[in-house]
Amino acid sequence: MILWLMLVGFLSAFALGPASFNIIRSLINKRTWPWDSIAGFLLGDIFYITLALLLLQSPLLQLTWLKTLLTGLTVASLVLYSGKILFPSLKDKDQEVKPSQQQQQGFKSSLLLTLSNFHLVFIYAGLFVNISHSRHFSLFAGVMAYFMAFLVTFFALLWALRSLQSSLKNVLRRIEMVAAFGFLTFSVYLSLEIL
Repeated sequence: MILWLMLVGFLSAFALGPASFNIIRSLINKRTWPWDSIAGFLLGDIFYITLALLLLQSPLLQLTWLKTLLTGLTVASLVLYSGKILFPSLKDKDQEVKPSQQQQQGFKSSLLLTLSNFHLVFIYAGLFVNISHSRHFSLFAGVMAYFMAFLVTFFALLWALRSLQSSLKNVLRRIEMVAAFGFLTFSVYLSLEIL
């Protein structure tokens, strides 16, 4: 069970969402590690892991209207984010931001993008529900195994992308477009799940 959670943690590091994609974009464009954005992303992820653990035995997670509402909000967030990538406004390009404001914006935007993925609470609860019923493994050990595998893999992915930075910078806009269409496709999938 622990090895399975580690494998899922490893694989989920490659399932890039809007927040992790922003981190990668910042890493490639600015040529420095965006620690502020990474901190916002991880804080949001820890929030949803904790919330899932708290709600694991709760009947709230079984309510159809709550699942529909949170999934719908996630779909709306993915569509808005994809629209922002596909149709960047001129105002965003012309705005000059001070470095200290960039750090604050990086943290806030990463945190908000992670928190706007409301569906994560169901994903994490689904991952941890089997281990919560197991007598052989502690829930805390399983969650830590998952999270540590995710962290190690995510930082290894960032490190690999940073080493390929110069070649990726030339195709970053194409990667952004593919990601936006991927987020739109996932939002359609989630919408069908609601129906």
